[in-house]
Amino acid sequence: MTTYICDGCGERFRDENGCVGYIDYDIWEQAESDDWLEIDGKHYCPNCYEHDDDLDDYRPKTKQTDER
Repeated sequence: MTTYICDGCGERFRDENGCVGYIDYDIWEQAESDDWLEIDGKHYCPNCYEHDDDLDDYRPKTKQTDER
């Protein structure tokens, strides 16, 4: 089965029908059309990456730590 899980937040990619994976069918093209990216071999949903203007490239967002 092919499925994609965001390496940033753990969200599973769901296609327009709500399916999370297929047997013998790669859904990456659909994930890309929904703005998922592969960065350094890892997969990220649109909420977990940002554009770095200095590098003119996309990078994963850094996790914020809660300082109390």
